[in-house]
Amino acid sequence: MLRMHFLPALTAAAFLLPATAISPAIAQPIYRCGNTYSQKACKGGKVVEDKTTTLHSGHSGSTVYLCKGHGGGLFWSSHSCGQHNAFLERTETVPSGLPWDQKVAQAEAQWRKTQRNTATPAVVYQNRPAQPAEPGKKQACDALEERVKALDSMGRAGSQYYDLDWVRRERKVARDEQYRLKC
Repeated sequence: MLRMHFLPALTAAAFLLPATAISPAIAQPIYRCGNTYSQKACKGGKVVEDKTTTLHSGHSGSTVYLCKGHGGGLFWSSHSCGQHNAFLERTETVPSGLPWDQKVAQAEAQWRKTQRNTATPAVVYQNRPAQPAEPGKKQACDALEERVKALDSMGRAGSQYYDLDWVRRERKVARDEQYRLKC
């Protein structure tokens, strides 16, 4: 399985090599000549293994790129997504001898299969059934609010006129009822 950090190097290698080096029919040797690669032998050059033709399980193929545009749309390309000013979403390797529409169809089938295999199960949230609206709920909430305001006023008046312990208990009862009714 390809890791994402290998894709830039793999993509660069695929574009630096001529198309004949990727040909599945005749694999030509590739020589490393200093810091460059060539299909022609050079003095002191070493033959290197061409890994671009043996990407999945040794099968030869060409790379098809799934690109994501800035607007969010997805499209398939035979060239790197950067050439289309888009982001790389995924790459798929398909047989090289196919026409473009068949390559896209096969790449899309591979992509969808991978999505099915790796898709996380959808989370289903169960909402509580809506409680039926009580006809007098609003009136009860309004009455409780007025009761709390009146009790607050009594508490501010002081212990000279009202028993503050009684006021505190009554206010707590009213607030508890408001909470129970979800006012």
